Amino acid sequence: MRPKLLLSAFITCSGACYAPLASAQDAEEAEASSLGIDPTLSLDPSAPQTGSLPGGMVPSYGQRSMDQGDWRFDFHGFLTAPLRIGINTRENLNPNAPEVDGQSDTVFHSPPMVPDDLETFSHTGVVPAPYVQLNFSYGNSIVTGNVSIVAHQPNVAAGFFDPTAQLGVNDLFVTILPKLASNISTQIHVGAFSNRYGVMGEYDEGPYGTPLIARTNGVGEHIAATMSLGDISILLEQGIQGTSNKASPGIERAGWNDFADQRVGTSFVNHVHAGASYKGIATLGAHYLHAWSQDDRAARLDPDGSIGILGADLRLSLGRFGHFYFAAAHADAENARTVGRIVEVLNTRGGPGLMDNYLGPDSRGTGTLFTVGGQYNLSIGRLVSYPVPFYGDGPDILISLYGLQTAVESDDKAEDPDPDEDGGRYDGVLKRKYGIEATYSLLSWLALSGRYDRVDPNLDNDRYSFSVLSPRVIFRTDWEATDQVVLQYSRWFNGSLTTIRTGYPPRENVNAIPDEHMLSLSVSMWW
Repeated sequence: MRPKLLLSAFITCSGACYAPLASAQDAEEAEASSLGIDPTLSLDPSAPQTGSLPGGMVPSYGQRSMDQGDWRFDFHGFLTAPLRIGINTRENLNPNAPEVDGQSDTVFHSPPMVPDDLETFSHTGVVPAPYVQLNFSYGNSIVTGNVSIVAHQPNVAAGFFDPTAQLGVNDLFVTILPKLASNISTQIHVGAFSNRYGVMGEYDEGPYGTPLIARTNGVGEHIAATMSLGDISILLEQGIQGTSNKASPGIERAGWNDFADQRVGTSFVNHVHAGASYKGIATLGAHYLHAWSQDDRAARLDPDGSIGILGADLRLSLGRFGHFYFAAAHADAENARTVGRIVEVLNTRGGPGLMDNYLGPDSRGTGTLFTVGGQYNLSIGRLVSYPVPFYGDGPDILISLYGLQTAVESDDKAEDPDPDEDGGRYDGVLKRKYGIEATYSLLSWLALSGRYDRVDPNLDNDRYSFSVLSPRVIFRTDWEATDQVVLQYSRWFNGSLTTIRTGYPPRENVNAIPDEHMLSLSVSMWW
């Protein structure tokens, strides 16, 4: 049984969450009790903005105050701190230049020079990324104030100070839980926060750390209501958000302001969602989001822009038979150059992000993306232990299969004379990636894990494709501990045109040679 939702609180789950059951229950009652979860159409705003951890370890939610008069303060958090070393062979780009004494043939890079930029389709999440989120809340069973502090880089380990990696106060909102009726539960968020739709994981964003339908970012309101009608629950959500500032004319594009773009206008997003759930086992959802900008302070010659998204998803929580998720989404961008990151499609930053990563620089932000994807997780220990309930407190094998495909139609139909050389084609491109992860939890303090990913940024040209194999050793303090230390090796098998991003801000560099090897040592903890 999935624990009750609580903003800013985390407990541990390994592979799946198992609720304690009375020993007097027979096997059928135990299985039925473990099937259902609280049905939702989106991931809670306070959940970390990261993908799944190695080995299926994921934060979930705890229990909030039950009494309106019981005011309490809570502090919870999540952190990942990795050492990452990309290994490569030194390339002499100028064969006529003299050799330099004291230069080794082997070079080391941190972060690794691999195709793993979060905003691109090539992102796999294999490379561990530093992240910390500290959640503070104060309230009771009716109203709670929530603040989160987020950073993507610990200063003590930074080679240079990057202000954009220190997000500071990231979320600032109030949650209200009005009691309308015994069969209706309502949750209202008002303030600044993110909503995520199309998350593949049962409790997180999945291995890619990418919502398949959309992510919204802004200040505004979000209302979610669930009506229980016997075995059926009806789910409804609505929200509207806007940006709270805009890059002023004349502002310098620089690293300290995350390369602010004055051509992006004040942007808004309105979204509605509806779904139905059967006993919390099967949840079917439909999603509509519309983002737009009508700001006369944006570029004078750019028309008003919009991004419309239609999506549907199915989530099956099948008890001992695992967890299955599938989603399909259609994003339609029209003159989206002026639409900011109020909405993110596949982790891109609004209209400019879509142009950079999918639609092309000459598209003016006009085009479509059709995306399908899914994930299936299975605990072998839970499956074979039936009819004896299994709570994750013993040896287990966890298996996860996942994949994502996007078809791009763009107004940027220009094609270079030799597209094999620099990928000058955007319209009609089909992109696909998929993978598998398996973890053998053999001791309370030790697990062995392996992950394989294949990425095809353009199915018509496999010279851009690559695959990566990542064996891991996971150390922890108990079977379901809230901490882990992961030692990982990754080996990339790159195509002749596999492209990475370099520079600041990062841009595709066809002359950069991707690393083929990576070693990493990372620690994660949540409380």
